[in-house]
Amino acid sequence: MSEFARPPRRAPRKKLKMPLFGNMGSGSSEGNTDWGVKNFSTLVFVVGTLGLLAQLFLPSLWSEKVYDSESEIKELRLDGALRKKYTDASDPNEIHYLLVIKQKDGTRRKIDLFDAKTNFFDQVAVPQRLYKETGSMDVRVTRFSKPDTLLRIEFLKN
Repeated sequence: MSEFARPPRRAPRKKLKMPLFGNMGSGSSEGNTDWGVKNFSTLVFVVGTLGLLAQLFLPSLWSEKVYDSESEIKELRLDGALRKKYTDASDPNEIHYLLVIKQKDGTRRKIDLFDAKTNFFDQVAVPQRLYKETGSMDVRVTRFSKPDTLLRIEFLKN
């Protein structure tokens, strides 16, 4: 035999544990059980149910009010800047002209000009400020290169 000293035998490494599965398949029969292993199917059912409920209720809670009728727009007071201007043409028979206005107090107003003539939508641009009083359809538009312009929102008569 050789005269060299053998290093002492190292203790076996600990088995790796997965967070939910604990020591499934490790073969050790210790007394402690992980809570995720025993009730795993119940845990999957609860998480799945919460996910489905979130898909049902959260979109309606997070949606913002859309002002689309003539009476709602007439009673609306605007004093803010135009932040978004876009169209929704997912149905070619119904083209929605949408404006998102950020008020001075930080709230957002979303206006849908579906039943209105497109003159107003065509003449406003994103960095402009809009002022509108309650009960009127006249909107004062502040532009950078031109003096203030008074535009009128006109609705189509059905």
